Amino acid sequence: MNKKVIIHSLILLTAVTITFFWITDPDLNYYSLQLTAVLLLTLIVTHRILKPVSYKLAESTISTMAVLLISSTNGGISSPLFFLNYILLFELSLLLEPVIPLLLSVMLVVFYLASGNKNTSYFQYLELAAFPLITPLAVFFGKIYQKVQNQKKEIKNLSNKVEELEEELVEEEMEKETI
Repeated sequence: MNKKVIIHSLILLTAVTITFFWITDPDLNYYSLQLTAVLLLTLIVTHRILKPVSYKLAESTISTMAVLLISSTNGGISSPLFFLNYILLFELSLLLEPVIPLLLSVMLVVFYLASGNKNTSYFQYLELAAFPLITPLAVFFGKIYQKVQNQKKEIKNLSNKVEELEEELVEEEMEKETI
């Protein structure tokens, strides 16, 4: 694996772990929505401060924590906002490397199994079975997105090269006319 992928995975693992300890503590769990609001305000402030590359990592970390806090506060697996976890997989595949949803999917399944609500039925655990089905699609979209971004960069570089060659050609024609 790429060094960048490992670092991003460790940062996301840390975010998921911190969120797990936050929601399992009854005193801290009471303030989960307030923490989510603070995280979103932090996201807005960091958008102005950080460079785009660093901001993508901050955005993915904050959005991961916010989604986990919101869905856990509202019932975990049985939350009506649980679908945000699926959107999170696609978001991270577009913001970071396409392989990140594979690792995050495993983290999320472990997170929801470990923080299982006592009122959760066995049928609600089937929601977790959607992660292995959605993850390959998120990885696929992430790879396509990266390919398109790389092609855009290549087109820009080639356009600049064409402009330079046109300028050189015009200069050569001007020199020939003066002779």
